[in-house]
Amino acid sequence: MKMLTSENTLFKMTYASVWAIVLFSFVSLSASALSHILIFIPALYFTFKTYKEEGLNLSKSNIALLLTILFAIISIIFAPDIARKFKQVTKLKYMLIGVLAIYPFIELFKKITRDQVRKMFNTFLVLLAVGNLAGVYALFSGYHPLRMKEASDGLRAAGMYGMAITYGYGIELILILMLAITFLYRKKISNIANPAIFYISMGTTLIGFYFAFARGALLALIISIPFIFIRRNRKIFLGLLTAGVTFIGIITAIVFTTNEDGGGNRFLLKAKTTSNMIRLSQYEAAYKGFLEKPLTGWGYRNFEPNAYDIKKRNGIDYAEFYGHAHNNYLEFLASTGVFGFISFCLFVLFWIVEAFKRGDEFSNILFPFIISFSISGLFQNTINDGENMFVIMFLYSLTYSLRPGLKIFERD
Repeated sequence: MKMLTSENTLFKMTYASVWAIVLFSFVSLSASALSHILIFIPALYFTFKTYKEEGLNLSKSNIALLLTILFAIISIIFAPDIARKFKQVTKLKYMLIGVLAIYPFIELFKKITRDQVRKMFNTFLVLLAVGNLAGVYALFSGYHPLRMKEASDGLRAAGMYGMAITYGYGIELILILMLAITFLYRKKISNIANPAIFYISMGTTLIGFYFAFARGALLALIISIPFIFIRRNRKIFLGLLTAGVTFIGIITAIVFTTNEDGGGNRFLLKAKTTSNMIRLSQYEAAYKGFLEKPLTGWGYRNFEPNAYDIKKRNGIDYAEFYGHAHNNYLEFLASTGVFGFISFCLFVLFWIVEAFKRGDEFSNILFPFIISFSISGLFQNTINDGENMFVIMFLYSLTYSLRPGLKIFERD
């Protein structure tokens, strides 16, 4: 009886952790941390319990992600300029909880009801819409009504975030999920959400995404949309993919041949605009940094403070800009070395393969999301954006905790 009572408490903590993601994703990074606080003990308990009773049965992606964490820790240990090594290690919590949360989520989704899920999804959609509209209002008025301060970016919408680029790449991932649900299950949306709330929220998401002017995220969206239909209709998939690649080719030709700045539209900025050249300098610096320390790298999330010196030593332009690599893959290459880089790439690759192999309703909407995540990571360091990692790793955990074949859009 005592064990059952304890597990019931852990169930409630797990349920509350999901509510924290629902309430605070795209609202507040610091408040979103409540989800990790609540899930930590249930994650340890149910992971250990599962290990004792039946083994963890880790997937290839799970193993690759754990290896990524291991090599990141090794890179921190061997980085002489990281003074507070334990604090740096704690920044890996997003990825670690992504694996550990699988086991309490398995227990949660054995008991949770459709009405509870519907209530959570509706709440998320309402808060998302409010944040989107507030961000667009802040862009045009210069004042953010919910943050009660001046707009953080005078050129782009940032939602409830402080950085427009973080918002733009994060909201694109939500948009591709919404589009997948709309195209594949529009007649069944009422089973998981209020249709009116869903479509209003999707409309505000589209508006917020446009005014965030996240160019790399737009490319990811264009490439990932065809994958919504990869299982439903191969002709539509191939047609949209061809059209998308053609469209990207045309836009690329425009930005490489124009001397204008897109007439105020940041999606059409000329190729050699300063922001593009700075990003290319970061790519080059990350690669040169890897060549200097190919085995253990500069330390997880430690490329940024070393970028200036790397640029100076190698004669790379824009040395005064020493941010992160603006690329998930190059960031891991420079910061964790060759082994961390390979592990990270395998994590993404196996997640794509394993999600597709599920072959169920969740797989159909998740697959284009992962494609988008993998593509957008070529243009932005999304894996280190805490604001977006809560959502990314939550969906990663769901990939392995939801029962394969589950009819999420069907009435019980």
